[in-house]
Amino acid sequence: AVVSTQSTGEERMKVKAKQNGQALRTAMDQDSQERDRIESIKQVERDQVADEMVEWQKLDDDEREQKYLHSVKRGSVMTDTFAEVISSLDKTSTEKDGSLINSYDERTYKFEKIKFNLGNPLKPRDYSSEVISTPDQKSLLWESSGPRKSSEIAVRFTPRYFPSAARESLREEEETWLAKNTRAQSVVKLADGDTKEKERNPVWLADKASIFYKQGNFPAAINAYSEAINISSGLPKLYINRASAYIVLNMFENAVTDCSQALELLTPPVERNRMSRVRTLAKRGSAYCQLDKLQQALEDYRLAQQLAPEDQNLRVDVSLLENKLEFNTKTILQ
Repeated sequence: AVVSTQSTGEERMKVKAKQNGQALRTAMDQDSQERDRIESIKQVERDQVADEMVEWQKLDDDEREQKYLHSVKRGSVMTDTFAEVISSLDKTSTEKDGSLINSYDERTYKFEKIKFNLGNPLKPRDYSSEVISTPDQKSLLWESSGPRKSSEIAVRFTPRYFPSAARESLREEEETWLAKNTRAQSVVKLADGDTKEKERNPVWLADKASIFYKQGNFPAAINAYSEAINISSGLPKLYINRASAYIVLNMFENAVTDCSQALELLTPPVERNRMSRVRTLAKRGSAYCQLDKLQQALEDYRLAQQLAPEDQNLRVDVSLLENKLEFNTKTILQ
């Protein structure tokens, strides 16, 4: 059995090595084909450049071009129109199928045309004063225009606070954030000038209040939470945590008020704030119990249980409240 297992493993290794070799050869073949394709493209481009260079060298050695350059240097050739340049050359014209046949070749014609426009770049054209012998002669004339007039284009961008691009779907959210930030900044500016900048930061104050709460200094925690709420009144977590400190100090009415304010801020009711709403309802229900408002407490606990049906503690609390209310009702009836 051991020998059979070893032979099977060796066969698998051989098959895998063979497959790896085939894959490697396929990749190498594809790479070679791609290199050949790129090299062929480069060769075509090199051939085109070489042909253009040969044509340029032929054009540069042309006797008519040399003669024309010498005449331009001496100032003997300076005509008003391109038609006069063409007529000044020695040629014989004949009509054939409506086209003009000249004794000079097409390359010379193109060169003369370019040189004329280089020598007269800004000269205006007036076709009405020129005599056009053939229908196609006008289309062969080169109309040279002067340089474009410079101008300034004012580009104005909409001012934007955020570094990212504006999106229509996030517009409402960004405007809400800016409004809250503006309110917070205005409160910070109106704060006492002797306080440090970090002491006017609601996040820093909330962290400091949490430290006081863990140390058992509940009045200091309430003061820190209150100061943070004065700076940023839109954070439900500040009200929830201050309500906890109020409950420890038996200030149950204040705890109920803070929990109610937190529930108003936890809108719209979505999955992200579901557990925060559960804790706030349970906390307010506990404060109602201490105030002997059992019916309101039972309503809050039932709402919390609906949001978190898997929580066994809430189920027990609801059952205890229901039994206590039933007992109180029986006692009153008796």
